Amino acid sequence: MTRLSRARWLEVRDEAALGRAWAQHRAILAAVRTGDADEAARRLSAHIVGSRDRLVMSLHNDRRGLRARGFAVVAA
Repeated sequence: MTRLSRARWLEVRDEAALGRAWAQHRAILAAVRTGDADEAARRLSAHIVGSRDRLVMSLHNDRRGLRARGFAVVAA
């Protein structure tokens, strides 16, 4: 697995998370389509920060389970 696909797998584990990700992507694209660069940048930044925070929380909360499935969880 690539790093990005691992991160996606860890963060988008259920329908609610998948729906949230798609809604954020659609909102970013809508801002781009209307030419609102500031709004697109704001939404993109919020999406990236939120994704990172959820991923870090997921790794923290499921460290033992991930290790049991063969993942190495290394602190950054």
